[in-house]
Amino acid sequence: MAVDVKETLRKADLFAKLDDELLDALSATSTYTRFEPGDQLTQQGAEADGAWVVVEGEIEILRNSVPVNSLGPGDLGGDLSLLSGQPHAVDAVARTPGGRVMIGVDEFRAAVRHRPEVAFEVIRVLVNRIYHIQGLADRTL
Repeated sequence: MAVDVKETLRKADLFAKLDDELLDALSATSTYTRFEPGDQLTQQGAEADGAWVVVEGEIEILRNSVPVNSLGPGDLGGDLSLLSGQPHAVDAVARTPGGRVMIGVDEFRAAVRHRPEVAFEVIRVLVNRIYHIQGLADRTL
């Protein structure tokens, strides 16, 4: 499958509003990788190795072996530990065959550090995740 990395990044909520110059810079250093059901894409407690955007397929997110979320095409993963400098708080395991575009640690951090629009989009995405988590918590009460 031929993947247009720049267009894949553009489809991700975090990168949708960014200009071509930044998308060109990020896509030049990003790579597409395939995954199969059962592949572990991040491991709880492991150091961040980059952020990634799901191109196709579905990924299950687990915390302490309990499913807490799933990611599909256009969703971003791996970013929280990358931004915090903390180990991954969750496991990410492929539920179906698919692929993702990997963005390196240094490139992602540089984009957040030097481009205010990226930092703003990161904040917006994180706030949306907080609301999602609050909604899940409210349903369990």
